Amino acid sequence: MTMNNLPDDYDEAPEVIPKNQTLLLLLALFGFAPLLTQFFFNLWQFDTYQFFPMALAGGVALFLRAVREVEQPLTSGGFFVPLFLIPLALLILACASVLWSPWLGALSFLLMILGVTWGLGGWHFLKAILPSWFVFLTMLPPPLKLDERFALLLQGWAIAGSSRILDALLIPHERTGLVIEIPGMRLLVEEACSGINSILFMTFICVFYAMWMRRSVFFTLLLYIFTIGCVLAGNLVRIVSGAWAWYYYQVEILTGWKHEAIGLSLTATYITLIILAEKSLRNPSRDYSAPDHESSISQPSLLSSLHLGGAFKFLTILLVFLGLVQLVRGWDFHTQREGAKKVNTTHFAGSAFFELPPEIDGWKLVGEPKPQSKTAAYEDGVHSHIWKLQKNGMQAIVSLDYPFFGYHDVTVCYRNSGWTINESKLLQAAAENGFIPNMEIVLAKPGGVKAILLYSTVDESGIWLEDSPNRSAYNKEGEPLQEGNLFERLFSRLRLIPYANESYDLAVNFRIQTLAAAQNGLSSAQNQEVEKLFQKVRPLLAGQFVTASPTPTATPSPTPFDFEPLPTNSPDPTARAIREAREASAEATLEDPTKKAIQAARQEALDAEKAEAEAKKQEQPKKETQP
Repeated sequence: MTMNNLPDDYDEAPEVIPKNQTLLLLLALFGFAPLLTQFFFNLWQFDTYQFFPMALAGGVALFLRAVREVEQPLTSGGFFVPLFLIPLALLILACASVLWSPWLGALSFLLMILGVTWGLGGWHFLKAILPSWFVFLTMLPPPLKLDERFALLLQGWAIAGSSRILDALLIPHERTGLVIEIPGMRLLVEEACSGINSILFMTFICVFYAMWMRRSVFFTLLLYIFTIGCVLAGNLVRIVSGAWAWYYYQVEILTGWKHEAIGLSLTATYITLIILAEKSLRNPSRDYSAPDHESSISQPSLLSSLHLGGAFKFLTILLVFLGLVQLVRGWDFHTQREGAKKVNTTHFAGSAFFELPPEIDGWKLVGEPKPQSKTAAYEDGVHSHIWKLQKNGMQAIVSLDYPFFGYHDVTVCYRNSGWTINESKLLQAAAENGFIPNMEIVLAKPGGVKAILLYSTVDESGIWLEDSPNRSAYNKEGEPLQEGNLFERLFSRLRLIPYANESYDLAVNFRIQTLAAAQNGLSSAQNQEVEKLFQKVRPLLAGQFVTASPTPTATPSPTPFDFEPLPTNSPDPTARAIREAREASAEATLEDPTKKAIQAARQEALDAEKAEAEAKKQEQPKKETQP
C-alpha cells in the first residue's frame, strides 16, 4: 500500500478518483457488504439503536472531512500494525462469513479500517480518521447482552434515586423491585424511564459533536461523563415529576403523548447542555479551526491522488472471496430459516386475536382477555395477551407474550417487579407434561405472598426451547445459562453457533406462562391443578400460531399433506424415492411431540364443539313445541 508523490503541476490535474482505484475500493467494500446490510437490518429491529442512520451519516461526514484535510503526501506507518490488525480482521470476517454473524462482520470492518489506514498513512492518517471511527463505534452493541445488563443497572439507579427524592418531598410511596407504588398509582420503571434509550442516542450526539469541534479524546471523555450525568438526572426528573403530578393533581404524564413530549423536551435539553458545556470549557488561546493547508489551492484531494499498491489488490481479492462466501451463506441461512418456519408471521404485529374456551378442566374465564403492548429496549414490540381464570376460589393468570429475539429469561421481569426466586426447576419433556418441557419457578413477595410460575417458550420453527437437545437455555439444575456470569454466557453463546441456522439471533420466539399466587402459597393439590391448567392451555395457544402437520390416524381427514398412494413395486426410481421420502416424513410427524400435543389439543377442541352442536340439535325440536 503506497502513495505516489504529488506531481509538481498538480494544479492543472483534475481531482477525480481513477476508475481502477474506484473499482478496487468498491470491491473491497463488497467483502463486508452482505454482513453489514444484515447488521443494519438487525439494528433497526430494536428502538434503542434506531439512531444508527444519523450515526452512519455523521461518521461518513467526519471521514470525508478527514480525507479532504489530511496533509499530503502520506507516508506508510510500516507493516507491524497492519500485519496484526488486517489478518485479525480477516480471521474475524471469515468466521463471521461462515457462521453468518453480522455483529462479527461489523467488528471486522472497524478493525480493517484501522489496519488499512495505518498502512496507507501511518499514525498521521489514522489520527485524522479516528473521529469518524469513534462515531461508527457508537453503533456497535456490546456483546453478550451487556447493554441489557447496563439497562437493568440504570433501572436500579433510577428507582433508588427517585425513591430518595420522593422521601424528601414527603410523598408516601412503597418501593418494590423496579416498581414505585403511591396512592392510586403503580409506576414500573421500564427502559424508557431508566435512560438506556437516551444514553445510547446521546452517546452518539456527544461523540459526534466533540469530534466535529475537533476536541481531544480526553476532552470527549469528560464531555461524555457530563452527558451521562445529565441523562441520569433527567430521568429522575421524569419519574419524580410523574409521581408528583399524580399524587397532588391526579394527572398522568408518564403515558401517551405527554410521556413522548417530556422525552423530546429532555433530549433537546441534553443537546443544549452539551453545546454549552463544550463552549464553556473551550480554551480561547487554542485555535480549533481547520488545518492551514486546507485553504491551499494546490492541495489536491486525497482520494484523487490515491494509489493502491499490490498489497491492497491482494487484500481486495481475499475480501471479494469472503463477500461471495457471505452471499452463499446468507442465502442458505435465509432459505433454511424460512423453510423451517412454522409460525404465521402475521401474528408478529400484535394484530392477531388469540382465544381460550370459556371453561378448561373446571377453570372458568373471568372477563375478556386483555391484549397489552409495550416497546422495550431488548424485546421488539412485545405484545401480551392475558387471561384470568378461576376455580374453587383459586385464580390463575395465563399470558401469551411475543415476539422475542433470542431467548428471554422471564424471571428477570419478575425480579424487577419485586418478586424473589425461591426455587427454579426444569421439567424435561415427558409423557406427564405432554412431551413439552417447561420451567417451574417458585416466587415470593414481602408479606407472605407466594406464587408458582410455569412457562414454556416455542420458537418460530415450532421447537420448545427450555429442553431442546444441545441448545437448552438451562442446565440440568434449571439455572439459566444466558443469564449467568460472563463465562457462562460466553459458553452458552458459543455452544449455539452450530444451530444458528435454526434459531437464535434472528429467530422470533413466543412464550406461554401461567401464574398463580396466594397468601402463604398454594397447597400441593392446588399446585397440581395449576400445572394441569398450564398443560391444557399451552397446546391450545400454540396451536393457534404454530402450523404443524396433523398426526396420521386410522381414518385421516383430507389435509394438504395427503397424497395418492404410490405402488410399492414401482420400478420407477423417481417414484420409489418420492414414496420413501413420504414415509420418512410420516415417521417424523409421528415422532414429533410438539405436533402430537398440538394435534391432540385441536382434536379435543373439535370433539367438544361437535358434542355441543349435537346437544343443541337434540334440544331444538323441544324448543319449537313450546308455546
